[in-house]
Amino acid sequence: MKKFKWVEHPIPLLFKRDELLGHDLEKNCKAPRPIISINNEYLVLSNSFVIIRNLFLIPALLSVLYLCSTEVQEIYKGWKSSEVRTVDFIELRKNKYGSDYFDTLPESTKYRDRILYKYNRLDERGELTFKQYIKDRHGTYAAYGERNYRHDRNSIIFFGTTIPLLLIWIIGFKRRAPLIFDRQRRLLYTWSKGKVVAQRYDNLRALETPSFLALMLRATTKKDALGWGRFSVTPQGNTIYNSKDSYQQILAYIVQFMEYGREHVMPEQTQWQGRKGWFFFEDKKPEDFEDQLVALLVRIDAATDEVEFDEDGQLVES
Repeated sequence: MKKFKWVEHPIPLLFKRDELLGHDLEKNCKAPRPIISINNEYLVLSNSFVIIRNLFLIPALLSVLYLCSTEVQEIYKGWKSSEVRTVDFIELRKNKYGSDYFDTLPESTKYRDRILYKYNRLDERGELTFKQYIKDRHGTYAAYGERNYRHDRNSIIFFGTTIPLLLIWIIGFKRRAPLIFDRQRRLLYTWSKGKVVAQRYDNLRALETPSFLALMLRATTKKDALGWGRFSVTPQGNTIYNSKDSYQQILAYIVQFMEYGREHVMPEQTQWQGRKGWFFFEDKKPEDFEDQLVALLVRIDAATDEVEFDEDGQLVES
């Protein structure tokens, strides 16, 4: 649940009630995103915070893994290519000068040290070990030994820290609590880190922005004051832009469910459960949820800090 900073005042949904009740819902169509559950008593919205994991963290991990695999493949190809060149060099010299060429190479031979170095690169099985290849890749005989060393070192540091961090972040990413519309009690509520967040449906306020639809809720702050929070809804699953039409569809579905019931918005099923996605952890419902909810509703009913609007939906100047 995000603390809300007042930039634009959310409008009470009451002013759009008639319009939303008259909005035509697509018949025999599945519930609009992000609704994940409907029955006779409850309509449940998923928390849009999961977009951070699905649109950013997972693609970031896949991208880093791809870059890492590309880097590994390049090293492997270089290793095997170097081995082939070394074997060819040795065989060519032996075929031309004799099998004992390297054992009898005169001291005065030009580039004798380099020739013997190449010969001694292979092990007793005639293969170039990976350890030897890396040593040569970073050595003085390599064309860009120092540059190769810096590149490999930086790659190990980058991939060795980024991949584990992203994995830990993705695996540890909690399923945030959904927003529940309780038709019988005419409430909407959720929870975050053991604290209940709620609002009375008849006083629900919504703020439509290009990026998200904010449903405004009340919660206790760290200083035990009654504060505001928002539950962000992104019907199109986009963190940059969501259309007004998508907001209209989800708000109409909510309002018609709360006023007319499940049989109006979903007559063909008595209950429906959508995909919730996979998570290893979730923000569990607090054991004293009902007690917290009752106490919070008392504070909500006594609150005098809500901005007032006139009958035309215009902000009343204080």
